[in-house]
Amino acid sequence: MTPRPRALLLVGTDTEVGKTHVACALLHAARELGLRAVPFKPAESGIADLPDATTDSARLLAAAGLSPTERDLVCPLRYDAPLAPGVADDPRRFLPGAPDPDPKPLQTCLRALDRLIALHAPDLVVVEPAGGFHVPMPGGTWQPAWLAALDETLGPHTPTVIVARAGLGTLNHTLLTAHALTQAGHRVVGFILNAPFPSDASAATNAQVLAATGLPHLGTIEHADHTLAPTAARALFSHLGLLGAG
Repeated sequence: MTPRPRALLLVGTDTEVGKTHVACALLHAARELGLRAVPFKPAESGIADLPDATTDSARLLAAAGLSPTERDLVCPLRYDAPLAPGVADDPRRFLPGAPDPDPKPLQTCLRALDRLIALHAPDLVVVEPAGGFHVPMPGGTWQPAWLAALDETLGPHTPTVIVARAGLGTLNHTLLTAHALTQAGHRVVGFILNAPFPSDASAATNAQVLAATGLPHLGTIEHADHTLAPTAARALFSHLGLLGAG
């Protein structure tokens, strides 16, 4: 049996909060520190009008230094429509009278993850699920079931990082996400704020306010930057046991 690598689950507070931006920053940081890191994104949607090189899965492959030919392992399920993956797959499964959930899409993803790990024997797997916590997923299932399966496969109790916008509204969204994850049994190790666009005045205090609740601030990626500060990346990877304390 292939040994399980260290892993991180990146769970967003919503869609379009910059999870891929953060995942790519972590992959770049890992490579700079000499770690073998691979991404895994179970499902991607909204790719119909995007050039191949700009899709989330293509960006993750590039950040990890992997070949585009490995796309089916890194992101097994891809949908054209800009909808939640489960709705893009089959919206009828989420309407009254829908059939029982189909576990096959999740099983397909877990098999791809196993093959990815066996192929690369990575030090770290950076997992980027779709959207936020409550997201319809393929097969008429919901994100919590997928997070639980990923946690069991990679962990158990895989360290989970919340990715949130840096601006107004992030306090409520981040704390609700932390509560939902904790209630579901996930080990939340902190949050990363992402500012892919110029943010508002709340960005000056959001990190400190959230940290004061006891949720560790693991870093902020500033506007127009594509990297996590080296000190923050090193601290996070050290926390995972991938680096020495120094």
